[in-house]
Amino acid sequence: MANFIDVGFLVAALAACVAVIFGMLGPVKGGGMALSSTFTWHPILMSIGFPCLMMLGRWAYVSDEIGDKETQRSVHRGLMMLATLIAIAGYVMIFMAHLPLKSFFGYNFSTKKWAVPTRVAHDWLGYAILLMTLAQSAMGLYKLMSAREGRSIFKFHGLMGKVVMVLSAVNICLACIFWGWSPGYKIFVALLTVAVTAFGAFTPPRKAAENTPIMEGSKA
Repeated sequence: MANFIDVGFLVAALAACVAVIFGMLGPVKGGGMALSSTFTWHPILMSIGFPCLMMLGRWAYVSDEIGDKETQRSVHRGLMMLATLIAIAGYVMIFMAHLPLKSFFGYNFSTKKWAVPTRVAHDWLGYAILLMTLAQSAMGLYKLMSAREGRSIFKFHGLMGKVVMVLSAVNICLACIFWGWSPGYKIFVALLTVAVTAFGAFTPPRKAAENTPIMEGSKA
C-alpha cells in the first residue's frame, strides 16, 4: 500500500505539469509556443512549482520510505523552497512579458482597459497565491528551527499549505478558460489538475507523523 501511495504521488505530481507543458509547446490548438518567449515560461514554471514540486513536498510527510522525522522535514523543506524559487521565477517571466504592454493585475495601463474577467481573476489570485507561498516559506523555516528546539509554532502551516495547493489548482482552471486550447483539452487539463491536487493535498499522512505533536500543523 505504501509503495502504491508513493507511486501515486509521483504520477500525480508529474501529470498536471506535463499536461500544461504539452499544451503550451505541443502540436495542439493553443500550443506551439516558442521557448524564446518569456510568456511561455510562466505557465511552464508555475506548473512545475505548484502541482508538481509542492505535491512532492507534501509527499515527504505521507511516504513511509523517506526515513525519520528529521529526514522528512529536510526533504519537505528542500522541495517546498525549490517550488517557491521556481514560482518566483514564473512570476518574473510573466512580469517581463507584460512590462512592454504595461499590463498588470489584469489591467492594461496603456489602453486603460481591463482584460476578460477570468484573466483578471487569474492575475489577482496569482498574486495572492504567490504572497501566501512566500509567507509559507518564511513560516516553514522558522517552524523548523523551533521544532528542533522542542517548540511547536504556526500550527496552521499545514492547513495553509493545503489552501495554497487548492487555490493554485483553481488558478490553473481559470487559465484553462481563457487560454486558446480546444474545449476538450481545457476540460482535460482542468479535471486532471483538480484530481491530482485533491489526491496530493488530502491523502492522509502516515500515522507516525500524524501522532507527533511537533509535526502536527507542519504537514503541507
